[in-house]
Amino acid sequence: MKKVLISIIAVCIVIGVSIAVYVVENDEQSSEGKRTVSSDNELIKEQESLERVIKTTYNQRDYNFRDPLIIPDPYGVAPLTALLKFETTKPTEITITVKGKEKPANITKKLSGYRTTHDVPVLGLYPDYENTVIIKGKTKKGKVTEKELTITTEPLPEEFLKTELIKSNPKKMENGLTFLIPSSESPYAVDSNGDVRWYSKLPNSHVFKRMENNNLLYLTEKTNKYNLLLEMDMLGQVFHSYLVTVSNYDGWGIIHHDAIELPNGNILATTHDGSQYIEDEMIEIDRETGELVDQLNMRNILPTSFYKEYDGPSADDGDWFHHNSIWYDESEEDILVSGRHQSLVMEMSYPKGNIEYILAAHEGWPKEYQKYLLDPIGDNFKFPGGPHSVKVLPDQDKNEATKDILVFDNNIAVTRGDESVSEEYSRGVQYRINTEEMTVKEVWSYGKERGKSFFSKYVSDVNNLSDTGNRLVTSGYTFAEDGNMRSIVVEVTGGAADEVVYEIKVTGFKEGSHKQIYRSVRKPLYPDGWNFEFK
Repeated sequence: MKKVLISIIAVCIVIGVSIAVYVVENDEQSSEGKRTVSSDNELIKEQESLERVIKTTYNQRDYNFRDPLIIPDPYGVAPLTALLKFETTKPTEITITVKGKEKPANITKKLSGYRTTHDVPVLGLYPDYENTVIIKGKTKKGKVTEKELTITTEPLPEEFLKTELIKSNPKKMENGLTFLIPSSESPYAVDSNGDVRWYSKLPNSHVFKRMENNNLLYLTEKTNKYNLLLEMDMLGQVFHSYLVTVSNYDGWGIIHHDAIELPNGNILATTHDGSQYIEDEMIEIDRETGELVDQLNMRNILPTSFYKEYDGPSADDGDWFHHNSIWYDESEEDILVSGRHQSLVMEMSYPKGNIEYILAAHEGWPKEYQKYLLDPIGDNFKFPGGPHSVKVLPDQDKNEATKDILVFDNNIAVTRGDESVSEEYSRGVQYRINTEEMTVKEVWSYGKERGKSFFSKYVSDVNNLSDTGNRLVTSGYTFAEDGNMRSIVVEVTGGAADEVVYEIKVTGFKEGSHKQIYRSVRKPLYPDGWNFEFK
């Protein structure tokens, strides 16, 4: 029966149908195009049918601690996962461990609470391997029982990306797995040894973020376009699904670079409005209904000349701003954005879009915008060029007037910037902004010392790792001496003298595909506080 169940699960994932359509057509769009935002429930319905099959199988006989029902990849989405279902006669707390090939690679999760009915998620299996999984049960009286299981997995897909471990020092690394988020591939996670321990069969583009409730915000495709935002857990169980369409847009990224969860639970995503311009609008999606709540367009915020006279990269496509990241700053109730084609980082109110400051080289700005431009401090200061991945850091200097941000400075002068060093290197950089004095200075950077081998013309990311203070820097579109493209992910200690404690190189991208690792994050595979419940 288990083989039949697995077969059903493998073939039943289909994406289609949408409901609750909300159509937007504003004055700038006129008759050029329409955008629709809707809840999409087809994948959820398919998964509900899978759950009914699992329940039917489970009810055919008794499953207990020593003989659990094992369902590999229960939702057909995450092949290196499994679900264990069983009963215990006494309330029991369960701890699950997937044994690593080497000891530091064990993945263990204690499921809080004493229960008699158990739905145990198993995460972190190796591909193409007979995995040893240990279940430990502890009763309220302290009696401990263990059971060892074997779960065998299939190999990775033939065209799966290749990960080469360059360096690893687990004692100095931030705990967790490194999640590699592509422009258009399967996202996956590797451990400190560079071994793949999780991946999704659903293609992903750019958006892969852990939400407040421990689910993932996940961008995937429908009808060959990246236009379907999912809320799902690490087993692949989908809870919400939102479909965005633009009727006259022929590109593959309807939701193109970023999406975040707002404090009210709604989703703010980068998209297009159906006009002659692209990648310059954000929309807010109601978390429960899938309807459009609000929208904010950069053409209403920045100078008219910036989009009407833009003649840089992708000008023929109307891509004058190239909005590639959003960050919500809860302390200010503002958002920060980065725009590659204007070489800027900007903070503004949301949803009104009132500018707080602009981090950008000063040339080319109309007089009325100059009051927002930050003045640089320091002889070696450099404004970002073609930047990505802006985010606000926790307080760094106990000064209420300052704010520290991290930015990936691709260092390519698109509209403005320092032509003399453009394309010589890329770097992650920490800026300290004084919003009272309207000044900015550099506090930390990493990447310049690696020169052209670390230069990334496109994409890329930098993250602060909260427990260690390390920094995870992703230079996503670099080239080796032989001309082959690769993505480099490096963890450094983040001090005055950066020490590399982890580095991997990702290859295997199809030539000319512009597919690469866009972002990487370090997270525990089991989210803190997550207790899976089978519907």
